[in-house]
Amino acid sequence: MESGLETVPSGVGLVTAEPQSHAAIHVSNLRKVYGPIEAVRGIDLDIQTGEIFGLIGPDGAGKTSVFQILGGVMQATGGEAIMLGRSARDARSYVGYLTQVFSLYHDLTVAENLRYMGELRRLSDEEIERRGRRYLEMFSMDRFMNRLAGKLSGGMKQKLSLACALIIEPKILLLDEPTTGVDPVSRREFWDALADLSSQGITIVIATPYLDEAERCTRVALMHEGRIHQTGTPRELRDHLGLQRLVVRASDLSRAEDVLDETKGINDAQRFGDHLDVMVEDVRSGEELTRETLTRAGIEVEEIEVTAPTLENTFVALLRHVEDEVRASPFPVKREFQKRPPEATAIGARNLSKSFGSFEAVKSVNLEVKYGEIYGLLGANGVLCASESATCRRSFPCMTISPSGRISTSLPGSIKCRLQNGPKKGAGCFRFQVYRDEAIR
Repeated sequence: MESGLETVPSGVGLVTAEPQSHAAIHVSNLRKVYGPIEAVRGIDLDIQTGEIFGLIGPDGAGKTSVFQILGGVMQATGGEAIMLGRSARDARSYVGYLTQVFSLYHDLTVAENLRYMGELRRLSDEEIERRGRRYLEMFSMDRFMNRLAGKLSGGMKQKLSLACALIIEPKILLLDEPTTGVDPVSRREFWDALADLSSQGITIVIATPYLDEAERCTRVALMHEGRIHQTGTPRELRDHLGLQRLVVRASDLSRAEDVLDETKGINDAQRFGDHLDVMVEDVRSGEELTRETLTRAGIEVEEIEVTAPTLENTFVALLRHVEDEVRASPFPVKREFQKRPPEATAIGARNLSKSFGSFEAVKSVNLEVKYGEIYGLLGANGVLCASESATCRRSFPCMTISPSGRISTSLPGSIKCRLQNGPKKGAGCFRFQVYRDEAIR
């Protein structure tokens, strides 16, 4: 089978070899300028009916600007966007658009939000009732008809947003990072629903920061600094990388990453949990080079496994090629810590509990976090996520609620002295918590 990719004359990437003449979405030389900033720089796309088309790229790549133009809510500076034969602005009646931020009404119930959206599109009461119930049942949301939208979990909010976008029964569905902050179970259910909608002939364009989700798209476009650099199926993009992936497990991963990152012949080395992803051009010579380099540095190699590159490997390699940099600048977090016994505990919790009225959010939690660990709390929205959030607020400096049970940290003094202890700990909360009207500095 021939590859669907070909080289762009400028050499910066790849595009689909031949645009289709009967595309559901046709984008030609699309541009968007905000004052001195050129957010979208003359992109071309053809998306076929029934495709799940993924648009992926780093923050600031221009993805949301493209979605706003396709959704007909913002004019392009130049070029054209044609949706099933009509301009994007004239096609709004059959285009569903789920924005990046939850934009429904928190003080309306699930049913009231659906009714409001249906009436905006001039649907009859019978159509609103029939379609609303159909999509709520599809997403297992029908038992929450009378719950306020503001009381839903993150995953449920996104399902409600999708139901509201679907109530008009669109022919094209635009989804701008719909699963950000959604638990893995809800993400899987969400994607199962998208696959079902695609099989019904609905064209879906989705932006996602999760590259494992992009693997489920029919085709994917890699966007960076306002340009499309590659377009193809996930397999085509991985095959075009031209590198092999070594999964390396070693005794000191942090130092191993630093050593390999500076080794000529190693294209990339990045840490993922308990292993390193090492990208090389040739498996045999790359494995030998990796073993020799780490052994010479006094690092014990526990295992090297050869596996296929991931879409994330492809994406990182593309960004480094486009930005003309061999290595990414290291994040400035490395510093020397005082030496402690390996079994020393940085954060510990014993029989931690928290109730909000009759709701028991945290139930006798015990945890122990060692120094230097990246400790993850996983759970479904609305089931364990309340526990995660509440637990984190007890164990870290932004503690705003008082638990029962016992918490120990490496810091001196009582937890109640959190203002004094706070500078030794840092926290990133679930919601954006800094001042929107202040500059970064």
